[in-house]
Formats: sequence, structure tokens, C-alpha cells
Amino acid sequence: VTPSDVDTSSVLNSNALIALGLTTPQDVQFLSRTFRQRRTAGEEEQSSKMCQFAVDCGDNNYAPIVGPYDEANPSVVSEIAPWSDVASGKRLATQMKELFDKQTSDEFALALMLFFNRFIDKIPWVQHSIDVTWEKGLGNVEEIYNMVTKCGPCITKCLADENCKACIEALDEIDTRDQVASYRTVVSYESELLRDFSLCILQKNNIFGCTAEVPKIPYVKPLGSFRGKEMTKDIAKGIMIGHLEGCGDAALEGCKELDVSWKVAFGANVAYD
Repeated sequence: VTPSDVDTSSVLNSNALIALGLTTPQDVQFLSRTFRQRRTAGEEEQSSKMCQFAVDCGDNNYAPIVGPYDEANPSVVSEIAPWSDVASGKRLATQMKELFDKQTSDEFALALMLFFNRFIDKIPWVQHSIDVTWEKGLGNVEEIYNMVTKCGPCITKCLADENCKACIEALDEIDTRDQVASYRTVVSYESELLRDFSLCILQKNNIFGCTAEVPKIPYVKPLGSFRGKEMTKDIAKGIMIGHLEGCGDAALEGCKELDVSWKVAFGANVAYD
């Protein structure tokens, strides 16, 4: 939606409104009026299902709102009751700002999913967390108890190893639902101890009750043929080899014998790519 659109009612009714790069006088006026109207409506309805942020809209951040937390009208509850929804909203506001500042599509999507998961409805991709959080409440105690009773030896060995312990401490500094940050951290400390630690906690005992179903969409139909020939296992293997050197007859015709197989030409994920 832009200020020039005939119907801009959706910006007033949406759960989440993110303003991006609005800097012209006309845009700023529209942004200020819209944010003010949304804030007033939220106060009248006492709604905690609203979020609004201004990203790259000049020096003014227009006082973001995340759930029951409103930066323009801060509540003392957010300071003295860290388990409250207001405090949760404040923490999430800080986290969302940090994610928006990274200016990548992954972080942008993650920020919005975290908000919807916390204050609207559960989002499977970010529903489960292996972190100790105020939001879990007494659930933290149960998770720690299960970790100690079911994976005690693995934990002891990991914490006794400098590299493995450093990884756990690094993961403790981030929200592990941020897959990019988690992936970067784990690959920096890979070891057999860390593998055993993760295997026991995450897979064998599923301490945190996580679920991960293989997405059914989008469905991509496998290639039925390649270079005019019906697809076979040998051809598929040759495609995987690509231009990698030293593969002999397994490589397809035209292999350039390079020191790499495939290069990512373009992608959205800054960690995996």
C-alpha cells in the first residue's frame, strides 16, 4: 500500500504494519497519521494483537508497537514483571528491530513470524524454541530436568570440552529460532561431542517437544529427461557431479574438470548460500 492508493483502509485494520523507506514529506505525513490512528484504535479496543514498525523512514522510529507493548506509552510492568505480556512485547520489539536492521528477506520474514507466533496464532516454523525464556514459564524447569536425567553424560562431556562449551555459550546468546544465526554458530564449532550432545537432546529424546514435517508445497516435479534422454540414475549422478574434476566416466559430456561442482549464482539465505 502506498499513500497514492485510493483505498488505504487495509493499513488501519491489519495486525502488522511495516513502513519501509518512507521519507518524502507526503509519505511521512501519511505514515504519521496512519500510525497515530492505529495507536488510538488499539488503545480504545485494548488490543494486544497489533504490531507496527517504521524501517528506514528517517531518524524518527515512530515508536513501534508490538502486542501490548507501546514504546510511546511504556508501562512500568514491562520492567518489574519480565514474565508479563508487556515485557514479552518489549523484548520482541528489540529483537524485531535487530532483525529488520539486517535487511535480508530471511530476517524480515522471521521478525514477522515471531510476532504472529507470540500474539496472534502459533506459527510452526518458529513455534518451538530450545532456549530458556520467560515465555515458557515453568516449562523451563521441566526441560532442564529432562536434559539432566536423560542426557547427563553427554552434557557433562560437552561442557568439559572447551570447543563444545563455547558453542553452547554462543547459542545461548542468540534466539535459536533464527536458523541463519544458529547454522553459522554450529558450523563454527562442529565436533563429535557437539554431535552427540545434539543427537541426545534434539533427536533421541526430543527434550523440547519440537516437530518438523517435510513441507508439501511448493511441489517441484522431478526432471523426466535431460539433454533429450530419459532420466536415469547415472545421468542424475552426472548432474550432481556437474563440472567437478576427477570423476572420470561418471561425469557428463562437457564436464570442465573444475575444483567445484556447483556454485550458487543467486539465493536468499545468506548463511546456507
